[in-house]
Amino acid sequence: MEHPFIKNASGTPKCACCGGENKLTLQPLREQPWAYECDSEKCNEVGQKEIAKRVRKYGLSYAEYAEIHQRQGGKCPICMEPIGRFREGIVIDHRHSCCPPGRKGCGECVRGILHRTCNLALGHLKDDPDNAERAATYLREDFF
Repeated sequence: MEHPFIKNASGTPKCACCGGENKLTLQPLREQPWAYECDSEKCNEVGQKEIAKRVRKYGLSYAEYAEIHQRQGGKCPICMEPIGRFREGIVIDHRHSCCPPGRKGCGECVRGILHRTCNLALGHLKDDPDNAERAATYLREDFF
C-alpha cells in the first residue's frame, strides 16, 4: 500500500528483475525523493556484479562507478533526466583519444555516465565543444 502523502513515486511495486516486491524508500538527494527499490539480496547482488563486470572494461571499479553516479546526482549531465540503474541504454562516456585502439578505457578517460542517445549526440558532434556550441547557437536562434 502506498503511503497517502507520497505522490508520483518512481518505479513500480514489483521488481522488473526478480519479480519480488519493491519497497518504497526515501532518497533525499534525488529529484524524485521517493522510489520503489528491490530489497532482494539476490537481485541487488546480481545487479552489482553485472555493473562491476561492465565497468571494468573502462578501468573503473564498482565503487568508482557509484561515485560518478552520485556526483552526477543520478542524472545524465546532457539531458538532465534520471539515469537509474546501469542497464541497456545507459553508457559510460570516455575520451576515445586517450587509450590505444581496442581498449575501452583506463579509468582516467571516463567523463561520465550518459543515456546512449546523449552519448550518440556527442559522437555525431565529433566530441568537439565548438561543434556543440554552434549547435546550441543554431537551436537558440532563428536563422530564417
